[in-house]
Amino acid sequence: MASKLIVLGAVNGQLKSAFTKLSTLHTKNSFSFAIVVGNLFAEDDDAVSELLAGSIAVPLPTYFTVGTSPLPARINEKIKKDEEICPNLHFLGKRSTTKTSEGVRIVALGGQLDETIVGGTSQEQHLPFHTIGDAKALHGANTTDILLTTSWPASIRTGSKVVIPVGATLPPKGQEYISDLCATLKPRYHFSASPDFFYEREPFFHAATKDAPDVRPFTRFISLAPYGNPMKAKAIYAFSLQHSPDFSAPFPAGTTSSPFTSNSTPKKRAALDPEPYSRYGNTDSYRPRRNKGAHGGRRPPPGPGECFFCLSNPTLATHLISSIGDDAYLTIAKGPLTTADTNAALGIDFPAHALIIPLTHSPTLAVITEEDNARQKTFAEMTKFREALQKMVSKRSDGKLGAVTYEISKASGVHTHWQFVPMPIETIQKGLVEAAFRVEAENLKYPDFEVRDPGIGQDDGDFFRVWVWTPPSEAAAEGTTKCLTMAFDDYLRFSLQFGRIVLAKLLGLEKRIQWRDCAQTEDEEKKDIEAFKAAFKDFDFTLE
Repeated sequence: MASKLIVLGAVNGQLKSAFTKLSTLHTKNSFSFAIVVGNLFAEDDDAVSELLAGSIAVPLPTYFTVGTSPLPARINEKIKKDEEICPNLHFLGKRSTTKTSEGVRIVALGGQLDETIVGGTSQEQHLPFHTIGDAKALHGANTTDILLTTSWPASIRTGSKVVIPVGATLPPKGQEYISDLCATLKPRYHFSASPDFFYEREPFFHAATKDAPDVRPFTRFISLAPYGNPMKAKAIYAFSLQHSPDFSAPFPAGTTSSPFTSNSTPKKRAALDPEPYSRYGNTDSYRPRRNKGAHGGRRPPPGPGECFFCLSNPTLATHLISSIGDDAYLTIAKGPLTTADTNAALGIDFPAHALIIPLTHSPTLAVITEEDNARQKTFAEMTKFREALQKMVSKRSDGKLGAVTYEISKASGVHTHWQFVPMPIETIQKGLVEAAFRVEAENLKYPDFEVRDPGIGQDDGDFFRVWVWTPPSEAAAEGTTKCLTMAFDDYLRFSLQFGRIVLAKLLGLEKRIQWRDCAQTEDEEKKDIEAFKAAFKDFDFTLE
């Protein structure tokens, strides 16, 4: 289970505009609740009057704390009397621990440090000041899902490659006691506010403890620009929060060690596996280690610079790439399942095992950002590549070859992709492809397949999907596609070779199950890609 949440940067009194925007987004996405970081109000003005009179509606439960300016007098009076400000608007308090109806835990420390107070905790909830004692008092929360602070933690940028935009105001002064609070609570998300820019640091993991040597929680620190800022910097952040974190899953791409860790100057990025996952993902060797002891736990997956599916990787085998679109690219497989001989009698005299890969470094299509419809455009272009490949194999084989395309969509994955393999039409028409996938799943005690296509898969969790395509006939001018989907959860140890194993058995290529056993020389690979590109040229929409 997961909650869909949305966070806004400082609203600064733009209540009508902000809640209208929030209403529009909520209608499309059905968020569980919203959070405002920084100042919600500007002053005791007409906007406050409209809010209290009910002229401004808050469309969903929305939480806020104190930012850098005091709460308006009328708002403070409502809070002091323990009265509802208005429906759906909830004041977290300046120093608070809250558990929402969905079970999401929020710890808030609003305001900035008042250095004139030597010790103790601040008493005035509406004033934008706190003490170090306020922060220390929150250590008792032990853990939290979301941490909200007006101030940034000290050294948060240490070990990070993310830069502050040129021309932006200097970031808020980092505070050591905020670092200590973050290190103690180990929040899954730590939100703050920026003067005029958006900042999202790479996720960072916390050190393991003696009580849990194999558990290393990680935190995402995100600071939002003010809502409606003239620089149009990002002021809204939406995400899904799993109710129970999976501590066995790999870290997100680019994860670093904690910037708060001592004896680490400069902080080093967490070491990558010396033999990372395969260039084309046909191996299940890339999985979390279960080492015991203080240095056990998960290792971070490769970021875009090291990912063997990302064009930004300087060691990428670019000679295997056929076509690059706006949102995805097409490449032939390294260590392909099929060979130049597999379908030579049917007109395909080269390995036609291809991969369709998003340009965005993302473990699943569902978590690609919604900005500029990137998620939808990526899925659409990948589908266009798949359909172009299907037309190619059908035409060259005179309708004797169909195709199978499969995908593993896993939140703990590295860089999602689709694998395409031609398939004799007789094998498809006899129902052998579907039967093979169902039988292999049953043998492995995997969940059953369903005949459905989850599309982008926003609400489907982890799944394995396979499209079985039959070429055109008199009854179906465009051919027919049947999609089988197997949903699975974090408890299933799903083999990343599942799709390749099934197809290898179907095609009598069991000796080629392991891609490493099918390695070719670079000259052989170049010969194959030239033949592939020549065959695909008439179907390659990127050349238009």
